[in-house]
Amino acid sequence: MSEQIQLPIKDTAVVFPNRCVCCGAAKQAQSRMVLNKLVTRGQRQEPVNLKLEIPHCIRCARGTKAVFLAGCIPFVLGLLLAGLITFGLVTFQGWKWRLDEMGKNGNANSLVLGAAAGLFVGLLGGFLFEVIARVLLLPIMGRALLDAPLLAIQFLKDSDYVAGMSGKLSADGTQVCLTFNNSEIAREFRELNGV
Repeated sequence: MSEQIQLPIKDTAVVFPNRCVCCGAAKQAQSRMVLNKLVTRGQRQEPVNLKLEIPHCIRCARGTKAVFLAGCIPFVLGLLLAGLITFGLVTFQGWKWRLDEMGKNGNANSLVLGAAAGLFVGLLGGFLFEVIARVLLLPIMGRALLDAPLLAIQFLKDSDYVAGMSGKLSADGTQVCLTFNNSEIAREFRELNGV
């Protein structure tokens, strides 16, 4: 059963148990969880960056990398393929419709329209490619692929996932919410960090 733990972000380091957060085996490797968020403080926006080194066994560390690649490669391919094709088609049609002749001389209205359409369709294409790849890889990768959120959703939610846990920064950037899949590891984590 998963368990959420809220921690304030401060200068002191977060201490994890000396074993894999996913399966509880002895620590043999580390996976990096990177959380970034742009928060508004007063009249300006400030970036909040948090990097955590998560203890894993070799199997779970490799699983984390494999799940990331199983989502990232199809997403990037879909983004590029769908985005570039849409950019080319929309830009060419805008040029044919003489959009560049509207307004001031030297406008590139067809390029702007093509870029906007290419970005939108590219993101949708990346999402669809990732979903299709996950369905195809599900018999090979199993439960690890089901536990990990889609890459597009991680981008939209400003969250990150490694085998056994996920993390997300609060809206104001002062706290981090860590969700542990292993309740025993979560209990040890609470004791080590005085939560």
